Amino acid sequence: MSLFGLRFKGVDKKYIKDEAHIADFKAARKIGRVSIGELCLYYRDLGVKYYVPYEYIDRSFTRISECQPDDSPAYYYYRLILVHDGKEFANLIFNEEKDVDEIHAILKEKHPGIAHGYVPPADGRERPKFM
Repeated sequence: MSLFGLRFKGVDKKYIKDEAHIADFKAARKIGRVSIGELCLYYRDLGVKYYVPYEYIDRSFTRISECQPDDSPAYYYYRLILVHDGKEFANLIFNEEKDVDEIHAILKEKHPGIAHGYVPPADGRERPKFM
């Protein structure tokens, strides 16, 4: 992989392109579209490479979605949801639940302060259900 084009957008919406993050990304463990490095969690969304310091993630949880095509059996996909300050900022889709479970375990190991599990919003309103 060349260094050309390796820049990452952070949670502050600014881009970085430094050797430390490039080396960390290259050495990171890849699980689906997520790469887990020593410095940060990296992911790609709509062609943009993001980096998230572990300290920024307050909570992670799994959301399971079902898809029911008209004349086919239902299938499920799994979403890794990352939360900061009570707001979901990443919604990453995986085909295998074990991949999401593995990422949760690694996050807990990298930064024990990351809580795991869904917490309803403080106003008591659930997320809207999309069809």
